Amino acid sequence: MRVSMALVAAVGMLLGAQIGAAQTSVVLPPSVTVPTLPEGSEVRPFAFTHLVAKLTPGKEWASPHGGIFCIPWAKVVWKGGQEEIKSAVYVDAFRAEMKSAGFKVEGDNDNIFEKETTTGDMQVGGIINDIDVDYCLQGASLTSAHGSADMTMQWQIYSSIQKTVLAKIDTKGGFESKTNSASGREALMVGAFKENVRGLIASSAFREAFIGAPLQAGELAKPVKQEPIALNGANTATQRPISDAVASVVLIFAGEAQGSAFLVSADGLLLTDRHVVGDAKFVKIRWPDGIEGLGEVIRGDKARDVALVKTDPRGRKPLRLRRDPPQPGDPVFAIGAPLGEKFQSTVTRGIVSANRTFEGLNYIQSDVSVNPGSSGGPLLDDKGQVVAITEAGYSIGGAPLDINLFTPIGDALDFLSAEPK
Repeated sequence: MRVSMALVAAVGMLLGAQIGAAQTSVVLPPSVTVPTLPEGSEVRPFAFTHLVAKLTPGKEWASPHGGIFCIPWAKVVWKGGQEEIKSAVYVDAFRAEMKSAGFKVEGDNDNIFEKETTTGDMQVGGIINDIDVDYCLQGASLTSAHGSADMTMQWQIYSSIQKTVLAKIDTKGGFESKTNSASGREALMVGAFKENVRGLIASSAFREAFIGAPLQAGELAKPVKQEPIALNGANTATQRPISDAVASVVLIFAGEAQGSAFLVSADGLLLTDRHVVGDAKFVKIRWPDGIEGLGEVIRGDKARDVALVKTDPRGRKPLRLRRDPPQPGDPVFAIGAPLGEKFQSTVTRGIVSANRTFEGLNYIQSDVSVNPGSSGGPLLDDKGQVVAITEAGYSIGGAPLDINLFTPIGDALDFLSAEPK
């Protein structure tokens, strides 16, 4: 039977009109304009930890069409319950939007030698509460798609220290593509998700949580207030000979990284550099007598590069802490494990060279000898009191310059909200 070309055209026009109406049924919200960061602003890093979908049971959330005329298929219905979205595409999209806006997401680091930690306090998660996707699958295998997506989300800002949700932020965003994407329906959903991320960045609650005031010339960075952690027994710790202080300094193994730490409380809190523990939640502890144990990273601050680790002190005494900074010319001693386990409990001597401030952070400069593995160890005065933590050393071509920087103990305690008791 011969079919009239006019009839085919008429049917095509009719189907096209019907499908066109279906595909424009999603009314997209306007695109979000992300404000620029104030010049010189400090941004507080955070971890992106959860993304879940929690739609109303029975919700028709996707309207697929297919073929050259985009003929409607059966709608996709949400069966109910909560589903965690584990696709790396969404994580990458979140990080890319945050990075473009100037924010720091933990784990977003191109340096393969330094892993970002996820042991920090602040976390962000998202809940997809509603979504409408109207799309047409085309191509030889019906996998490429164009169309539109509209998504509604609730974001939560969570403090792992306070164990509470600090803010809930509602956003809505949409995305439309008139050209086919090989990623199919997901490309439309990711586009709508990106718009919601921009809405989060633009919200006042998010910006208040993660943007600090710009530092003025000569102004010092301020620690973020957190739930205090008590250093029990720190105030009653006594002055000790340097030879005796060695017993309270440990070697830390965090994956392939090694560093030092020292006891600051009678119940087993160790102070170290944040870059020593890296992204580890648990680390191995080795005491000077060879006894080993397990430590748990309970708090860290990347900006000040300090961290607290909880372990079994095995009856050992904490070191006495001295808040007032030593002066240039004062003798100081460093204890650590330069070059690793073979040289654990090494003691070196020098003097305070200067008190410095770089990028709003205080440092003690000294010529006392330190090497990789010494990081996180204590710098003590001649009475065995801790005045600082080993941070970094300068070198040229691997040769040390005797210009080494140490974090003042008072700053370390303030940035960790650690209170001697």
